[in-house]
Amino acid sequence: MHALRQIHQALVPEGVLLDMHPIPPSTRAEVRGQSLGEFDDAGFMEVVASAEAKIGASGLFIFESELEFEYRERYDDAAELVQDVKDDWEGCSIPPELEQRILAAGEPVDIWERVVLRKFRAKPTE
Repeated sequence: MHALRQIHQALVPEGVLLDMHPIPPSTRAEVRGQSLGEFDDAGFMEVVASAEAKIGASGLFIFESELEFEYRERYDDAAELVQDVKDDWEGCSIPPELEQRILAAGEPVDIWERVVLRKFRAKPTE
């Protein structure tokens, strides 16, 4: 909640907060348009749900709108993708079979996520 209060205070009166994050279905890997499989991102989705609940419970922002879309990130090096997921993707892992398919499939590897962009308006302070 502390971070949300700081964000609220940093915005101009009735300013806009944009929140963008992945949503189900799970992130998937593709090579040349062929799906290799989905990552295990259940832990990350729990983190996202907790953060969303805090925005609503804070009472500091009013939800205005949202837009869902597909987001693609391209890795030219399959081994780099695997290492990035292991080192940096909180709450996400690669099932062993998917890791093997990614490393064997060739490059580039595309990562597809369903993403939501939500717009919130800061409530005026009283």
